[in-house]
Amino acid sequence: MTLNKYFVFIPEALNQEVHKDKQVISEKEAQRQVLVKQAQQEGGL
Repeated sequence: MTLNKYFVFIPEALNQEVHKDKQVISEKEAQRQVLVKQAQQEGGL
C-alpha cells in the first residue's frame, strides 16, 4: 500500500478491478465470436 497526501494506492483493489474488466472483455469476445460465426454461415463474410 502506498500513501501520500493525495491518494492511497492499494494493489489488491486494482487486481479486483482488472479481474472484472477481463471478465467483461471475455464475455464480449464470446458474443463477438458467435456473431462472426453467424455472419459467416449466412455468407455475410
